[in-house]
Amino acid sequence: MSSIDWHAAPPMMTDDQRRNALADMELIACGEELDLPWRRVRILLDHKLAVVQHPVLTAGSRTSLGLTDRGLRFMDAAGARQTNCA
Repeated sequence: MSSIDWHAAPPMMTDDQRRNALADMELIACGEELDLPWRRVRILLDHKLAVVQHPVLTAGSRTSLGLTDRGLRFMDAAGARQTNCA
């Protein structure tokens, strides 16, 4: 039997990952997550900062990304809750 805990918390984010996460979360908040690379979306999902939402009323898709309460607290802690949505 394996002793690996597959449900353990993901490793801490590096400074670069934190900066990328905040920028990516701003895109999600603005509804502009379409071009986010999957490897960066995975980090948000693994850290429970974002969630896949289904169903949504979006042209051409039934899913989208949304921010979790934990994600909003993460943005608040970084002072990045204000977005620059166009």
